[in-house]
Amino acid sequence: MAHHDKDKDMVWGDWIKQLDDPAMNRRKPEALDHITVLDCSYASIAGCFATSILAELGAEVIRIEPPEGDPARTFSPWGMLHMDTGLGYLNEGRNKFHITLNLEKPEGQEVLRKLAKRADVLVETCLPGTMDEWGIGYRQLSVDNPKLIYCALYTYGQFGPKAGCGKADVDVVNQVYSGITAVTGERPDDPDNPLPSEVPTKQGNWMGWYAGGAWAAVAILSALHYRISSGKGQFIDVSPAEAFGRCINYGLTYYQDFKDTIPRV
Repeated sequence: MAHHDKDKDMVWGDWIKQLDDPAMNRRKPEALDHITVLDCSYASIAGCFATSILAELGAEVIRIEPPEGDPARTFSPWGMLHMDTGLGYLNEGRNKFHITLNLEKPEGQEVLRKLAKRADVLVETCLPGTMDEWGIGYRQLSVDNPKLIYCALYTYGQFGPKAGCGKADVDVVNQVYSGITAVTGERPDDPDNPLPSEVPTKQGNWMGWYAGGAWAAVAILSALHYRISSGKGQFIDVSPAEAFGRCINYGLTYYQDFKDTIPRV
């Protein structure tokens, strides 16, 4: 890097900004330029992560929160907050335009309808049927915008036997239903480990939510590609529990062959 020798006395922060200035980078063409995403996720890192990926690829993401703010703002490891905001939300809230909109009120619902008419993607994490009850679900919004790609994330899915259970989407539940907790932790027959290590163990971070968000982003990108040839939008149903279950390497194959779960290492 001899061509940078003249800047050797420059502090690292100034040097890297000179090479990678955010103000300049945002003017460069990106994969999802001209794509508008409405992030209506609530109390879920999964939805925030999905739209964070799309934002990194160049999409314009409008983050919609209730007047009191999204509860996800306070989600944080060990209660650690920065200026009253959780570290996870700071990560996944970047690269977005944040607005306040009360979707429980007719006025807020009407504003969302207007936004959705011009949007390409909408992401939500409400209990199944909630957005329909408010008149702003896929069934209603797709009438005015047939090209809209609508992605709903929920632990139990939108149409499964537990879809109407009324329970909130929670990361630890996603992990449990994925099967990952059964194979995480110490071996139950290890004499060097105490009894508590034998119980199913949650992974440290919000892996259920992150897996769900990642698969949602992949599904949305696929739908955008399909729309190019078909001109049609679509409804995407993502269960973070199923998404994380896809990450248990050969778990299903192992069970099929040996009629047992994967042993802990």
